[in-house]
Amino acid sequence: MTVRELLQKTGWKALTDIPDTAVSSAYIGDLLSWVMAHAQAGAAWVTVQAHINVIAVASLTGCACVIIPENIQVSEETLEAARSKGVAVISAPCTAYGAAKALCALGVGEA
Repeated sequence: MTVRELLQKTGWKALTDIPDTAVSSAYIGDLLSWVMAHAQAGAAWVTVQAHINVIAVASLTGCACVIIPENIQVSEETLEAARSKGVAVISAPCTAYGAAKALCALGVGEA
């Protein structure tokens, strides 16, 4: 599945341009150093963190996208950083757990 297909199937909201990047796994975590050490390239990363450092971590790890649950507001500064680094950012109305359930139901597993 691609990030674009993920959006189509969930109805979540794209906050940046959405590429046809493949989603190979899911990762859920909020401690950035932990995510840097454990998230794999191609992961759909679910986090409640919505600041600019998330974009740096997503870019460094090669995550397919960042999913921000609970309609948490993402600053324009963070979105600009995401656009400049080509990181797809998605807003989901559900909790992180709900996002995990949706990813699992779509066949996205952990790495």
